Amino acid sequence: MPAGAAGGTYSAELTEPTFLAPASNCYESECSAVLDLINDPLVSTDFESGELIYDGLAEEVSSNEDQTVWTITLKEGRTFHNGEPIDAESFARAWNFSQNPKNAQATAGFMSRIEGAGEGPEAAGIKVVDEQTLEVTLKSPFSQFGQMLSYAPAFAPIAQECFDDVDACNEQPIGTGAYQMTQPWAHDQQVTVERWADYEGEQPAMADSVDFKMFTTPTAAYRDFQNGGLDVLSLAPEVYLQAKGTLGDAIIEKPTASLTYLGFPVGAAPYDNKKVRQAISMAIDRQLIVEQVLNGLAYPSTDIVTPPIPGSRDDACEYCQFDPERAKQLLKESGVDPEGMTLQYYFNAGAGHDAWVEAAARQVQETLGFDYELNSTEWAQYLELLDGGDFEGPFRLGWSLDYPSPENYIRPIVGTGGDSNYTGYSNPELDALVAAADAAPSLEEAIELYQQAGDLALEDMPIIPMWSGGTAIAHSEEIGNVRFDVGEGEIAYGEITVQQ
Repeated sequence: MPAGAAGGTYSAELTEPTFLAPASNCYESECSAVLDLINDPLVSTDFESGELIYDGLAEEVSSNEDQTVWTITLKEGRTFHNGEPIDAESFARAWNFSQNPKNAQATAGFMSRIEGAGEGPEAAGIKVVDEQTLEVTLKSPFSQFGQMLSYAPAFAPIAQECFDDVDACNEQPIGTGAYQMTQPWAHDQQVTVERWADYEGEQPAMADSVDFKMFTTPTAAYRDFQNGGLDVLSLAPEVYLQAKGTLGDAIIEKPTASLTYLGFPVGAAPYDNKKVRQAISMAIDRQLIVEQVLNGLAYPSTDIVTPPIPGSRDDACEYCQFDPERAKQLLKESGVDPEGMTLQYYFNAGAGHDAWVEAAARQVQETLGFDYELNSTEWAQYLELLDGGDFEGPFRLGWSLDYPSPENYIRPIVGTGGDSNYTGYSNPELDALVAAADAAPSLEEAIELYQQAGDLALEDMPIIPMWSGGTAIAHSEEIGNVRFDVGEGEIAYGEITVQQ
């Protein structure tokens, strides 16, 4: 069988996900890699124009004139993997489950715009019109609600069988997409998805099956790749140079829309002083870390919104430049004495962050005099630590787009109560600018207002933008048609073909 044909099996590297079901609890790249194969989106969004593409479960998405009432018409005849119909009720129960605060879903923030969301078991703004039609009423105008619907995990439907036993469904999800899980999740080892023979949608599914293999370190994953046990992986900085020396131009290198940042617990001293936060940011030489630690696989950040998202800027951040003398002056102006103070830095282990976090901490120590300690834990425990506010200093996090809008960066990370706002930062002026941008009559006016909101956060520095990402993908000669999908923020696994 030629490389461009369908069929065969290949293996890909994956970190152990936190959840697989319900999909609304997935707000990380690890679970998304699997769920994007076993679940179809409602719609997709054209990355450049922002227009909706009806390649998923929706036939049409439309709104009233002021963009507060949205009508979603579903395609007929589509079913879940277990044969249940994909109808308006399956979406309503999923979205009501997600918005219900009792269920504490990771992506519940996507539902927060809906009338009545967060107030009980059923939101008043979610209405089943008929079998194939769902009506959603928002609390206020939001011109980009259609684009938001393209974030598949947050808006996926739930089969009744899964709804009746969510724990069982987490081990073997019941999806809607081109692939299905025919065997349970082998925790810390493997997730296997197989092409669903009855699939009637438009998402690509070239291989018969994909084995997602889990590793504790990037080095272990690359070693398995070298030994022929792994077909495709994203190269972490610590193995990139070794791989480059062996594979050369066969490595696929692309910029991503991801943002890496350090966040502060802004309610705790000394981080409750914005001049301290600004000083720490200006004490970090991002370019040096990118070159010497990340081996060039990143681009120093000048904004919270990363390229190529519309509205991203290359000169927005005054305090993102390396300037030791100004950093010292800002610390002096803060009135904080670093003598005897130890900054606690937090990051997730086994994902290649150890070296750069320590490099940044050392630069801060050398410039400002703060001692430091490093704290790392596995990914699932790290999220629990952040959710519980159990940290006392700068923490590492990353962000990538859910849909191509500056709103998708500003609101979740620095907006009051944002899904990824672990800093505790709240600025009513910023929130008001985001709300005004949401209701703006044109994309250009919206972007200008989102940028003004971003400027407030870049002045207050609840987070330090570090860099936007670059990806380097290695793959075996057994597979082809490998590419990075910047819109999804991951390898386009469904398009990969297998040489047989």
